[in-house]
Amino acid sequence: MQRNRTLPALLLTLATAFIPPAHAGDAPSAADVAALKSFRLDQGFLDRFMALQDDAVKDPCHLSMGNLLKGNQARSLDQAARQYDAQPGVHAMLARHGLTARQALIGMSALLGAVMQDMKETHPEMARHMHSRGGAVSPQNMAFYRAHKAQIQQHQQTLGHRQLAAHGGKLPSCMAR
Repeated sequence: MQRNRTLPALLLTLATAFIPPAHAGDAPSAADVAALKSFRLDQGFLDRFMALQDDAVKDPCHLSMGNLLKGNQARSLDQAARQYDAQPGVHAMLARHGLTARQALIGMSALLGAVMQDMKETHPEMARHMHSRGGAVSPQNMAFYRAHKAQIQQHQQTLGHRQLAAHGGKLPSCMAR
């Protein structure tokens, strides 16, 4: 079943780009939690974010948010955003798509939260080991995600294929764990 293969691929793609607002074991600050909870997904953000992902896949070792996961010293969302924005080429890429690093990270977090909540509800056997931070996803963001789920999944699947094709069927060395 294609859908069952797409969901794990989507989670993997999103998880490699997700930046938690604090180190594992640390609680996110109240300000970070409030920023994450107040963010509203909409078509404008989704279009800009998907275009940003299309650019980042061209040079994932330098443009991906996933690089922040390795040795991340950020203790807050703002610190993670500054680290991401400082990566060579990232600021210009973000500007081309009308996003700041902070907006991209918060929006990614909102999308990932919706994906994880949807996964827990629709595939509990696959989701039993998942851990989410920052609490429940807003009803508005869940409704947006569900309304755009097919579009998001198709985009993530296409990105994954392009990523593998660009690197001879393998993940780029910076993404291999």
